Amino acid sequence: MPDLYRRPSYKTPDISSVEVIGIDELDDPLVKLGCRYWTALRGTRRFPARAEIAPRGMLAFLRHVVLLKVIDGGVDYEYRIAGDAHVAAIGAPFQGMRLSQIEAVAPDFGRMARATYAHVVAAAEPYCVRGWMGRDVPHARFAYHESAFLPLGATEAAVDHLLIVSGYIPRAPLESTARA
Repeated sequence: MPDLYRRPSYKTPDISSVEVIGIDELDDPLVKLGCRYWTALRGTRRFPARAEIAPRGMLAFLRHVVLLKVIDGGVDYEYRIAGDAHVAAIGAPFQGMRLSQIEAVAPDFGRMARATYAHVVAAAEPYCVRGWMGRDVPHARFAYHESAFLPLGATEAAVDHLLIVSGYIPRAPLESTARA
């Protein structure tokens, strides 16, 4: 676990960054727990089915979960579940919305999300990232994040849902005050 999880204070970098990491490189304990849950459900298959995912099985990390329905092979995506950790980090409730609606008001976020979701649907494999939100994104509510994008599907032929588990470290209160 990196030091930043143990330290009460840290300095947000000037420039945002993101890196793709392997599932075994995750540091956030809740994201790792979500990946273990997904791995246990899939067994020897490429990925588990959406029907196997149950809130009861995710209680320890449910606030950090987003469940997306893949519409028409990725033409659009519907946010079926949006845990309150995501809502707090993004700053808006988006459960029940489609990505196309979000793209209309937040095109940069929409482009990044669509590319990530499309990659996971096409590859049908977990995709993990971590990174910093720098001062170049002044409206960001979090400083650091880790996310695992995990495919789900009723058959091994097609991904029909995505399970996303993310951990966020909020911006330090002093930085929020300085920005206000």
